[in-house]
Amino acid sequence: MSTDQTIMNPKATKKSVVKHFDGEFYTKYLAKGYDLAIRLTGWYKNVGKHALEGIAPCKMLDVGCGTGFIMDMARQKGFAVKGIDPSEGMIDKAIEKYGFTKDEICQTTADKLHYSDESFDFVFASGSLIYVPNMVDTVTEMSRVLKKGGTLRILDHSTPKKKSLLTPLVFLFTQASGYLIHDYEFYFSKHLKLVKHKTVGRAGYMQLFDFKKV
Repeated sequence: MSTDQTIMNPKATKKSVVKHFDGEFYTKYLAKGYDLAIRLTGWYKNVGKHALEGIAPCKMLDVGCGTGFIMDMARQKGFAVKGIDPSEGMIDKAIEKYGFTKDEICQTTADKLHYSDESFDFVFASGSLIYVPNMVDTVTEMSRVLKKGGTLRILDHSTPKKKSLLTPLVFLFTQASGYLIHDYEFYFSKHLKLVKHKTVGRAGYMQLFDFKKV
């Protein structure tokens, strides 16, 4: 994909020293051990704690659903869930582990959502947008499928507002992990209203952003 300024603003995105990973890379190398990795690193616990907080059961889209663990949590709470992921391997794991169907999980990228306008009350992304270079189209698509009054939540790495002694270590981790550290307020505020922003972990890097479509 192009990383032209019209796609990814260099002032609002910090690139890692390692090229960002795509769906094919995840399918080939990471899908099989992904669930174990996120448990060992604490990602599963942190995301599981904050993903659905304050959100009543509704129609939900998980952008970059991976192996589907958040979709499964949401389904158990009464959400009507759909998911997308660019990795065939991750989708296969979600189907195998949680019994999702091809109708519930679509293989596509965040900048090409195959859903009608205003299809979802809640659009969620965690651990996925850090691999997305095409933020302009991604923001447009995620905002498009969100209903008026709905919530778009991002739970992911972003530049820390408050730093700690461990922040430099996490920075090195992001630089070696193919991450694109986006300024989500910069990108999404062109379409939606930021209503919540808080730090939830990883020495300030892991943050939660809630946007409303008004």
